[in-house]
Amino acid sequence: MKHAEVTLSGCVLALAAFVGLQARELRGVPHRSAEVAVGAPGLIDSTLDVADPGQSYARPAVVMREVMGSEPALAPSDLRRRLQQGAYGTYIDELLLSRDSSLARWPLRVTNPVRVWVAEPVELHGWDEQFPASVRDGFDVWVEAGIPMRFTFVHDSASADVHVRFIPKFPSGISGKTMWTRTNEWWLVSADIVLSLTHPSGGPVAPLQMRAIALHEVGHLLGLDHTADLANIMSPRVRVRDLSDADRATIRLLYSVPAGSTKEIVGPSNH
Repeated sequence: MKHAEVTLSGCVLALAAFVGLQARELRGVPHRSAEVAVGAPGLIDSTLDVADPGQSYARPAVVMREVMGSEPALAPSDLRRRLQQGAYGTYIDELLLSRDSSLARWPLRVTNPVRVWVAEPVELHGWDEQFPASVRDGFDVWVEAGIPMRFTFVHDSASADVHVRFIPKFPSGISGKTMWTRTNEWWLVSADIVLSLTHPSGGPVAPLQMRAIALHEVGHLLGLDHTADLANIMSPRVRVRDLSDADRATIRLLYSVPAGSTKEIVGPSNH
């Protein structure tokens, strides 16, 4: 009996050590972005909120291997070369500047689509039954840009990788916020989007405006950051309601290379 108890205790300790190791290997850092809606109808003014360091996220290792196994990492020099070759017509340089020379993106998710749950808070003031369709269209438009990503919309929030929620109004004068979580290797693994039903100026958001906000937020969800050109949906001051050629070119370039850093690791000096 004592031998059986010792064996069982050893198995439990070994399992606990394995789970702890996987959690450490898959630590993630959440990213937050926010948009500030201006008074004119259909216009969005956005600003970037800095990521919170130190938080963690862990998914079962078998799931991460399934979606990441076909995308090996590149050496920083090879990654830089691939980006330089495809940079024309994109704002990839602005993205690298804002992310400390690193690229964040989702692993290949075609046969295993990202599961998205969209809330429908019909009791909220300003709610429009067209809002869920506006948000779903925001996801579909980015897929149609030609990236190896698919999304499926689920009714069970517990099974979702991405949660989209609505609130009456942000107290800080913004119209939307995206928070994603990544591994240490910059692979995105989960995200939350929060959208306001009211402009900071006090007016209600219309369905077409909600679609523009969703397009911008899904861009952040996919790994994009802001660009200075007002012709792009990812501009800090969005003046358009659809993707530009540069938006499409940038997201295609981002999803043509693995996630990771373009920085060379400098070793200790021999002197």
